[in-house]
Amino acid sequence: MQKKITFSKNQVFKIILSAILVALNIILERFLAYSVWNNTVSFGFITIAFAACYLGVPYSMAVAGLGDLIGALIKPFGPYFAGYTLTNLLIGLCLGLFLRKNANIIKIALGVITYKIFCSLILNTIWTSILYRGGIDAFWTVFVTRVPFVSVMTVAEIVVIYLLFSDKSKINHIIQKTFNKLY
Repeated sequence: MQKKITFSKNQVFKIILSAILVALNIILERFLAYSVWNNTVSFGFITIAFAACYLGVPYSMAVAGLGDLIGALIKPFGPYFAGYTLTNLLIGLCLGLFLRKNANIIKIALGVITYKIFCSLILNTIWTSILYRGGIDAFWTVFVTRVPFVSVMTVAEIVVIYLLFSDKSKINHIIQKTFNKLY
């Protein structure tokens, strides 16, 4: 006998909101982004941070991973490489772990710095080196050229996430009031 799967109103809301965030992530990452070779400026991190703050780790990982996977199918920047999707899943994990409850400046900074160093700087540099068959010499060349860009983007992302989702943000309080009314 098959067991019937049921979802609560809260779970359905989270799934629908996650789907909307995936769509927004694709738009922000693939259509409204500025890319120069292996450095991309986009606001896709906002959708992942939103999911991390209000929905939790599994949802932030889903938004990040599905946004990358579907985005790569719709508008690829080059050949699909699963390493970049793994990196995005880890970004969702990092932000989900640090931002879930009461996102203050310390948690925001730790979450962004952690994923920028390990995911954006190290993993994406490894993936780029593997993808373009550059080896260890290419890794260090790409790594050195990415450090200034990642440093600037780290500061920018910390500021944006703080302004939008910190426990002291007026926008955050409006979102939380809206969520309390919806579910």
